[in-house]
Amino acid sequence: MTTKKFAKQIKKQCKNILNVSPEPIFNEYIVYRNGKRIGVLFNNKLYLLSTENLKKMLPDAAEENPFDWAYYRLIHIENIDDEVALKLLIETTYNDLYFQKEYVTDISDLLTSYRGYTDIILKIYNLHITFLRFCYEKKLIKHNPLDKCDRIIRMNYTNIDLTEKGTKIFNDLHIDWLNYTDKNDEKSDERITNVKMLEKYYVKILQEKGLTE
Repeated sequence: MTTKKFAKQIKKQCKNILNVSPEPIFNEYIVYRNGKRIGVLFNNKLYLLSTENLKKMLPDAAEENPFDWAYYRLIHIENIDDEVALKLLIETTYNDLYFQKEYVTDISDLLTSYRGYTDIILKIYNLHITFLRFCYEKKLIKHNPLDKCDRIIRMNYTNIDLTEKGTKIFNDLHIDWLNYTDKNDEKSDERITNVKMLEKYYVKILQEKGLTE
């Protein structure tokens, strides 16, 4: 049995980690990050789901199965007082399990939301041709997202589709680009092909994140 006091202690230790929460289940707790399971609290102990990188970080820790989950093995995290180390362990576990599969953008969802507005759909499609071409040329996307006729090959992207730099830049660049092109005036067509503005946003994000070309 895990006490509410211990669950509160873990939540306090994770205050600097985005979206981590222990949720009660019977007399124990499931630990979630971004709504996805990363571990458990069992008998007033913190366990994280075992991953390759977590095992490398804790080479002397044995895998356990306190909940008798058929497809899971867990690692007991003994040092819960070091917030910096705990954050690294939790983020490593989450990234190993889910980061690569997380959606970064779904263009088809944007198109569907404007179903019936042909002119807006065409604009969204075309501005993404410019955006995706730029991202591929800047090596933010692993594979060419356009065919030989400049048609978009795929409409949704997860982190696994991005390069290491892309996982750090793509989303912010996409938001800046959507905000910039979200105007309907006499310059709309010019705006959706304005690569110079994309370059400006790109350089700004690089500088903000301390990255280089």
